[in-house]
Amino acid sequence: MNLLKIRSLITYLMGITLIASSVTIFTASAQDNSAGRYRPEGRTFARNAANYFDDRLFEARTYDTGTDVDEFASVTIFYPLTLSFDRPNGAVVMSPGYRGTPEVYDWWGPMLASVGIITAIIETNTAEDNLEQRKNALIAGIELLKRENASEASPLTNKIDESQIAIMGHSLGGGASLRAAEELGDEIKAVVPLTPYCCELGQSFEGDLSGVNTPTLIIATADDTIAPPDTHARLLYDSINASTAKVYMEFAEGGHMIPANQGSELETQGKYVYAFLKAHFTGDTKYSDFINGEGEDSFSSYESN
Repeated sequence: MNLLKIRSLITYLMGITLIASSVTIFTASAQDNSAGRYRPEGRTFARNAANYFDDRLFEARTYDTGTDVDEFASVTIFYPLTLSFDRPNGAVVMSPGYRGTPEVYDWWGPMLASVGIITAIIETNTAEDNLEQRKNALIAGIELLKRENASEASPLTNKIDESQIAIMGHSLGGGASLRAAEELGDEIKAVVPLTPYCCELGQSFEGDLSGVNTPTLIIATADDTIAPPDTHARLLYDSINASTAKVYMEFAEGGHMIPANQGSELETQGKYVYAFLKAHFTGDTKYSDFINGEGEDSFSSYESN
């Protein structure tokens, strides 16, 4: 073997060693506690979405943090396993509904993280935290992600694109997400209320959301008896300024808990939320064209501006 070939072989072997080392080091520092935490359907939905949009599929990991934050008890963060040369990822912070916990919605974690969106699901201080408290928790959740991004001790160090952050929430958390969007303004790129409850419990919606300029995707269901669309989701959608990019997606069937682990149409919800987030994170028309399409047969109403 001549000298040139020997040098080429050494260079190749060194490169393989460096890549293997970087993967080993990252995995060891990731504080992975994902054993038993994956919802297999979330991973399947992600794979199907990645195939549909011709996107990359990631391995997903999860860890808990945020126990020192006053506005919530903790946060479960699902994140894509990436290498040092990968670009930072977008992120979304989610609030559960009234009496809900992160475990009720944890199919969302592997679904979104597996297609590259870091997903932080809040555990509220009490399961009965009100709308105002959930709004404040969402805002604090964004600040937590930014701290994680800057922390050398976090598996998210320099992994978050802080120009690509969104919020979402279910039920009372969905109503809170719109209130948080009013305050956050241009700090976030999208807001996704899932079968949102309009107001503090027992109150009716009397204000307006003309101050919401954040692109909004509202998911509702005609069968919702806890937050009927006419007095909650649809009313909220109509109250958002017409100049704001917004989508109203109503399923013909499925109750108030449709976004939860045991809900229905989970894959469709995941696909549309992913496309909506990516459309406003990246501006890529393959996502916006999908969002601006005619919708699915399972929708009783689908409207976008």
